[in-house]
Amino acid sequence: MRKRLAIALPERQGKLENILGLGFQDMVYLWTCNRVEFYTTAEDYFCDTRALWLLVLKEFGLTEDDYYRGYHFEGKSALRHLMRVAASLESMVIGEPQILGQLKSALSFNKECNLPIDKHTEQCFNLAFETAKRIRTETAIAEKPVSVASLGLKYLESMESEYPLEKAVVVGRSPISLMVLQWLKKNRAQCPVVWVNRSVDLLKGYSEFQGVELQSLSEFLTGNTSFSHLFTSTASIEPIFGKSFFEKLNAGKKLVFDFAEPPDVERFVLQKVRIIHIEDLMEEAKSNSLERAVSVSEAEKMIEDAMKLYCLDQKEKPIIQQFNSIEPEFLKELELTLLLIEKELPEEYRSRIKKITEKLVKKNIHLSREHLREILRKITDHDTDLLSAL
Repeated sequence: MRKRLAIALPERQGKLENILGLGFQDMVYLWTCNRVEFYTTAEDYFCDTRALWLLVLKEFGLTEDDYYRGYHFEGKSALRHLMRVAASLESMVIGEPQILGQLKSALSFNKECNLPIDKHTEQCFNLAFETAKRIRTETAIAEKPVSVASLGLKYLESMESEYPLEKAVVVGRSPISLMVLQWLKKNRAQCPVVWVNRSVDLLKGYSEFQGVELQSLSEFLTGNTSFSHLFTSTASIEPIFGKSFFEKLNAGKKLVFDFAEPPDVERFVLQKVRIIHIEDLMEEAKSNSLERAVSVSEAEKMIEDAMKLYCLDQKEKPIIQQFNSIEPEFLKELELTLLLIEKELPEEYRSRIKKITEKLVKKNIHLSREHLREILRKITDHDTDLLSAL
């Protein structure tokens, strides 16, 4: 499913412009090793965006049934999810630092490409960034090296007696690839490193890695290749390295770390090649996640506190004043909806319906019109005694 929703970097701007043309006022696209997400701001609290999301799926060649394979958050639920993602609480490896940088890059991409960003979208992202930074500073959630890249490098160190680090090749320029390059530069400065990418020109702007040999991917795949360790983390939708690539290599053991999802390296068995995929790191990731249960609880409380302050602040903004002006019309529509659902509802219950509707609107202001209607439908599933009690 994630593979179908993937947008390669060279096509990303054009694809997002097409999506914006469907009727969205902004769109921030996040693509990581284990998630694809779209963030947008609706015109108002009661806008039903489901029809727009179905158009997005159609843009990717997907069907309406695929809508139910993902998740769709609105209002406070969407903000909470964004903050949990930024704090790495939704990551495959809880506490990993890459996701915050990936979120920042997703937002920066819009600015660099002059794509629209609604001020409310940007406010929510900045709140998520600030809260995530506090969580990493004030809790122990990031004390142990538990990111996918860090776990892989930990394995490298433990296996160096069997797989000596003689020459490293790093493929791609993702945050994980940059982290591996930084680690090699700091901890294995004497080891020759080759940095491979589809476009070599894109690598020349990284001044901190001057001196690293640069090579195009096509040249690396077809040339006389030699290395002891390969680290790959690209945005390729299809595998880059197959069994035939490794069969033609010179003698000697190879240790391969595939940090990409979808994978860059096909699954196969060769005696001289040891491949570590993301899935191979999951067991340790789960163990570390259990150890961090206390920190996760602390982080969740910090998120809820930050959300509460943010939402209280929003109540003083003009958008709430606008809500006050349309509230009577909206209440009338909800009352009519409930009466249509339960046609035989006695007249004496109608005043109670109005009270129920008013409470729904005031307590659930950040929810969509569709969601409020669903609450009303659930009320009518009960008998009239329960409705009377309400």
